[in-house]
Amino acid sequence: MRRKTLRLLALEGLETAAVCTTGAEVIRTVRQMGSAAVICGFRFQDMTADAMAADLRGLAAVMVVAKASYLDLCGGENLFKLPVPASRAEFAATLGLLLDFEKAHLRHPVSRRREEDQNLIRRAKELLMDVNRMTEEEAHRFLQKRSMERGVRMAESAQWVIDSYTL
Repeated sequence: MRRKTLRLLALEGLETAAVCTTGAEVIRTVRQMGSAAVICGFRFQDMTADAMAADLRGLAAVMVVAKASYLDLCGGENLFKLPVPASRAEFAATLGLLLDFEKAHLRHPVSRRREEDQNLIRRAKELLMDVNRMTEEEAHRFLQKRSMERGVRMAESAQWVIDSYTL
């Protein structure tokens, strides 16, 4: 689920600030950031999503992606539910609700890619298309895959491509 979620976020043009494995780690990260939109499954190793959402009330909007039977067990004003299986359109619609809630109720909305990052990604795709004769879609998929495999932002993978071809 994690890889698919990261891919869907990248397709929506959103950056992933952190990938956490425990609820405590999510809480700590959100508090350091000031606010956030969190996407998670029903249960972490140390707590459920609704317990985490309750702890983050006023700091984070939380989208729980799980079976409908699990979603019936959780709730909260800052908690949004997406039953699986879900289509990309359903994911995007629920994500839109989550981000709208965050903009209206929380301090710092989730930021889209910075212009500098967009330029890096564009330059890296151009290099891949010119040198490796990839289509734009293939170059984009290459950068996404490398980012997910390495657990880094797409802009960092783009910088790696640029450095590899220009040094």
